[in-house]
Amino acid sequence: MKSLGWIAVCLLLSSVASAETLSVPPYPATGAPWKKITDKRDDPRFIWIEWIPADQTEADIHDILTEQIFYVQKGRDPSDFLREVFARVRGACTDVSINGPKAGTEDGHAVAYGQVYCVGASGKDVDIFAKAIKGQDALYVVQREFRRPAVPGAKPGLTVFAKDQKAEALARLTAQSEADKFLVDKVQLCDATCGGDAPKSEAAKPASDPNVDFVNGFINGKSTKSEIRDKLGVPTMENHRGDESVMLYSYKDGRLVITYLFDKNDVLVRFAAYAKN
Repeated sequence: MKSLGWIAVCLLLSSVASAETLSVPPYPATGAPWKKITDKRDDPRFIWIEWIPADQTEADIHDILTEQIFYVQKGRDPSDFLREVFARVRGACTDVSINGPKAGTEDGHAVAYGQVYCVGASGKDVDIFAKAIKGQDALYVVQREFRRPAVPGAKPGLTVFAKDQKAEALARLTAQSEADKFLVDKVQLCDATCGGDAPKSEAAKPASDPNVDFVNGFINGKSTKSEIRDKLGVPTMENHRGDESVMLYSYKDGRLVITYLFDKNDVLVRFAAYAKN
C-alpha cells in the first residue's frame, strides 16, 4: 500500500447510495498537473485515489496526494478517525510529533485536520497532512504526504539544511504551506454542487506546529514578524510570495541560517534551520 498514513485501517461492509460530492480540485493549483497512479473502487466499501508529481515514479515516491471515501465509516467522528490513524502511524516511527486533530465544521459538516511529522519509518522521514470530513453517505479523507530518506538522529518537524540548501529549505516551506491551504480551503464536501461561493472552513485551521525555534525561542502559530524583527533586527533577506512572506537570518559567517515563514497576518507559520556541515 502506497499511503503510509492509512496502514491497517479496517473497513466494514455497508451499502449506501451517494448523494453528496467530495470536491478535490486539481493539485497543485499551478505548475505541471500531478498524475493519477491509483483508482480503486470497491463498492459499496470505499474509493481510493492517489496522485504523484509527473516526474516521479511509483518505485520512488517523494510526494503523494491521496483521496479516500470510506462508505463503511459513515457516521464516524472525523477527529476520532484521525486520532486512530495517527496512533497507527506513531507505531511505525522511531520518533514522531503530532499536531491535532483539530475539530471544526464546514457548511454543517464535522471536519478534522491534523499533521504528523514522522522520522525513521521503514527508512523514510514522512510529513503527513490530513483532513477528514463527516458526510451523510461516507467519511471523506484527503491527505498530503512528503517523503524523504531517513536522516539518523532527525527530529520530527525540524530539518537541518546544509549551507548550500537555501533553495531546498524555502521550497519545502512553500510546499507545506500550499498543502495546508489546499486541504483547509479547497477540499470540501458539497451536498449538491460546489461553486465559487462554497463556504470555507471557520474552525478547522492548520494545527500549529508545537516545535519552538531552538535558537531564539519563537513559537509557530504565536510569534509575529514584528516580534522577531524587534529581537533580531533587519533580516539578511526577505521575500514575499502572495499572502506569505519569508525572513532569513544568517549567523556565524553564514554557517547557520534560519528562515521564518509568515502567513498573511504576519504570524509565524513555520521555521527551518540549516547549517554548514
